[in-house]
Amino acid sequence: MEFDEDVQVEGLIDRLKQYIGANPKNASAHYNIALAFMKKNQFEDAEFAFKMAVELDPEMVEALINLGGLYLRQERLDDAVAANEQAIKINPRAVLALNNIGFARMIQGRLDEAAEAFSQTLKVNPGLIQARLSLARVCEQQGDFDRAVTEYEKILESDSGFAVAHFNLAVNLLEKGDAERADHHYQEAVKLKFPVDPEVGRKIEEAKG
Repeated sequence: MEFDEDVQVEGLIDRLKQYIGANPKNASAHYNIALAFMKKNQFEDAEFAFKMAVELDPEMVEALINLGGLYLRQERLDDAVAANEQAIKINPRAVLALNNIGFARMIQGRLDEAAEAFSQTLKVNPGLIQARLSLARVCEQQGDFDRAVTEYEKILESDSGFAVAHFNLAVNLLEKGDAERADHHYQEAVKLKFPVDPEVGRKIEEAKG
């Protein structure tokens, strides 16, 4: 954080503290000061303020999602899932909450739960590329290369210049024994300046014969 921005955030925190002192039951003020504390990496203060916002307004989905995001940053993964699940109970279409759950479960290695969370995310927002990329990676870890290929192909339908999708698709096509298509996507990744693994390229050439 640059100095000027740091000063601005400090000033915002001071003003919000004064406002909360006069209006202690204003949930939005607690939420806003929590966001400011997050910018300052004052996580304990942010957690307290997010919880106060939810206590004052139990329907404040954004506070629960950001609280879950805070827990993710602290690697408190079960807490992150719990906060985001609470948000989903209020709004089942809360995309960020669904995606955050998938991310937490992926880190934990609970791949079936991660895949389900990312799938639910994409039902709500099929265009969320980050969720589709995460789902594809989970499928790879599960050894489901067919589904991984499908997900990477969908990403490239939306963004043909997504280099990491080209490279990962090449890897998965190689696993499936489709060396020609793997080579095509490997070369596309090279054209896009992606830092490809030369070993993958070597294996593709060997598989092509």
